[in-house]
Amino acid sequence: MSDNRPPHNKNFLDNKNLNSSNNLCEYNENFDSKVLTLPKHVAKGLILTIFGSLIISCAIFFIFLKSNDIVVVPNLSELYLEDAITELQNKELIPYVELKFSSTSLDKGKVIDQNPKAGTVLRLDSKVKIFISKGAVINKVDSFIGKNIDDVLINLKANSINNNRMFYHLLKPIEIESTLPKGTIIRQEPSPGTKISSLVDLQFLVSKGQGDPPVKYVKNYIGLYYKDAIISLLNDEIDFDVNLSSGNDFGSVIFQSLSPGSKIENLDKLTITINEPRSNDTGVFGFLTYKLDMYPSSVDIMVKIKDPNGSSSLLYSFRSKGGLIKLPYEALKGSIIELYIYDRLVNQTVVN
Repeated sequence: MSDNRPPHNKNFLDNKNLNSSNNLCEYNENFDSKVLTLPKHVAKGLILTIFGSLIISCAIFFIFLKSNDIVVVPNLSELYLEDAITELQNKELIPYVELKFSSTSLDKGKVIDQNPKAGTVLRLDSKVKIFISKGAVINKVDSFIGKNIDDVLINLKANSINNNRMFYHLLKPIEIESTLPKGTIIRQEPSPGTKISSLVDLQFLVSKGQGDPPVKYVKNYIGLYYKDAIISLLNDEIDFDVNLSSGNDFGSVIFQSLSPGSKIENLDKLTITINEPRSNDTGVFGFLTYKLDMYPSSVDIMVKIKDPNGSSSLLYSFRSKGGLIKLPYEALKGSIIELYIYDRLVNQTVVN
């Protein structure tokens, strides 16, 4: 009987193994259907590690940035040299200055260019090159004719202040009556284009507008010595002519074409007649005749006599708008009669 039990035990083992196999398959299926999750303490540690790494990285970045600070290059255009250098030093940048000429004298001493340009990012202690204007190259006198005197004076004064240098020494302007608007520069000395080698004296002849012409009346010139009569006519700016006669009253006026007290109109010309002055072997009496250019206003005229020894004396000084002049004179033989307009010699006549 004992021989019939082994098969029963064998079946029991087979059933047990089959159940174990089924349980293993069921466990594998459940494992595949579940999501793997970390324990809370592990996840918390991982987050703290990442956050700490970020903090350390930021700290390292800011430490590096602090040791290598950067700065933005400022705009230095039109600043004066001192201001530009101060601005760069405030930014802890090193200025490098270079001088160059520019197209105008108005920006002398100012920054006209820079390298690098404004807005460029640099490290501290970097060099910035700034170009400073030396002004324009001036080698000749400008033309101011036709411009308003007030505008010219303001501009010249401003230029001299901004450039810390003066090219012109301004003399007091001379005002004359003219058909041009008041304040218009009619003439200048030196003339436009004159070369500049040093500080230049600059003077303007300026229109004071056209006022009412003064009323002129004829004086009594009869009996006066001819030179006194001529000087009076020149001072009154009366157009005149001189005729010569012979008589006992040497050099005296013996006739005038307009009676004393007559009103002089614009086209009137007074003619006076004089007796020829007494002369000797060394002296000569004559007339200086010269045709002046016509001017819009009266100009300053001088007549001088230079004797054979070189001594010079003033014969006449007057104002005229131009045209033909006829002036009597007495001079030694060999003398030179000089005619000046605004101190500029325009004619020389040798007395024979």
